[in-house]
This record gives sequence, C-alpha cells and structure tokens, in this order.
Amino acid sequence: MRAIILIVTLFVSLPAISQKKLSNVIEKLTYRGYYNWSFIWINAGSVEMTVQPSDKYPNAQCIFAVGYSNPSWDWVFKLRDTLISHHDSMTYKPYEFSRKAHEGNYHKTFDYVWDYDSGVIHANIHRIGKYQRKDTIKLLPDTYDMLSVAWYARELDFDNYKKGDQIPIRILLDDKVYDLYVRYLGKEKVKTDSGRRMCHVFSPLLVAGDVFKGGENMKVWVSDDEYRIPVMVEAKIIVGSVKGILDEANSKF
Repeated sequence: MRAIILIVTLFVSLPAISQKKLSNVIEKLTYRGYYNWSFIWINAGSVEMTVQPSDKYPNAQCIFAVGYSNPSWDWVFKLRDTLISHHDSMTYKPYEFSRKAHEGNYHKTFDYVWDYDSGVIHANIHRIGKYQRKDTIKLLPDTYDMLSVAWYARELDFDNYKKGDQIPIRILLDDKVYDLYVRYLGKEKVKTDSGRRMCHVFSPLLVAGDVFKGGENMKVWVSDDEYRIPVMVEAKIIVGSVKGILDEANSKF
C-alpha cells in the first residue's frame, strides 16, 4: 500500500513541459493506485495533487499532495500521507517541504526549511510518541524536494533527448540527499481510459529500501502532446508490483 502512494507522489508530475509554455495551468491531478496480487490488479488507494499560489512566500507556489488507502483496505493497512512543498514558481527551488506519514501504526512527520544564506537545510523529524530530532543537512546545489523536483522537470525539453540518455536530479528523501537520474526510454503507445495514447517513457533510478528494490524498476508514461501529462506509472517492489493510473486532470484557463 505505501509503495502505491510513494510512486505516484514521487513521480506523478514527471515530466511535462514548462508551465510558462502552457495555455492553461493544471490545478489538480487525481490518480488511482493498484497493487498486483497473484496476477490480479486490485484498486487499493488514490493520490490527489493540487497546485496553488503559496500563502507563505512571494512569487512562489504550493503543491499539496495527499495519498490514502481505500476504505475497504483500511482494515488491512490504513494509510494517510500528506506532502506539501513551497517553492519558487520560476526556478522551483524549495523553501519548505513537509511530509506527514500515517501508515498503519507508524506515524512520523518530516519538516524541512531551505536556508540558502547559511547553506543548510533545517530538519525537524518527529516520530509520534517516540522521539523528536532536529538537525541540519548540508545544502548542495540544486537540491529539490519530492514534489518540486517534478515541477523542475517541467522545464526540460525531452524532445532533445535520445533513447537511453540519463537526466541527473538531486533530491532530498527523508533526511538524506541523493544524486539520482531519470533515463529516457523513447516513445510507445499505452492504453488509457480515453483510448490508446502515444507517450514518452522514462525510468527513474530508485533508492533501495524497505519498499523498493532499487535500480531502474519503475516506468513512467507521459502524454506526447503539449501538456505532457503523466498517464501511468508502474514499479516493482519487494513483493509484487504497483501501478498508478491517471483518473482526472482539472485545469483553470
């Protein structure tokens, strides 16, 4: 269950062309999450992502993402994850990022503030009922959070990449900074609710852990049109595989 939410919230917006080049701005994306169990895809959860101007920083935007298990799955594993990113609306460099993870009996919050003057990221990590730890992380150039990195990727023109090319990204995951990449795999048609669509395909490098195997075990399909909307993401996990499929995209002109 947790893997479904992670793959969609990590890469639900990867990649698309710059918002400055779009005639309208996507405000809300909704995805259905599926878990593969004995060759059967089971609808297990959803992820909703909204974008709006930041109410804390000038010339900034706020991305709000929430992932939750379906009520019919709550008795197995109840999940409610919330991620919030405040970042510059032009450069997508983060100002603040928070993740509130409520996964079964596991409750933990991660709060980060980017201090560009001091060259550090201030971290406040709280395991509810267990401990609270404050720390600083060295701020390396072009370090993005889990959501702003996706919007940063919107600036990239993937038509200039060849099959097999690697696109480097630097991202803060929990309390560590990782140098990762996204590999471009070319184009292919994929079946969607609205019919077959030609898509760009990518494979992000994953960090091995208690959910993912690591390596290039994820594929992301984004529409080959002016909007480059992610329509599907699929990943292998420690046990089985998970998939996220676009359910709804709302825009404001």
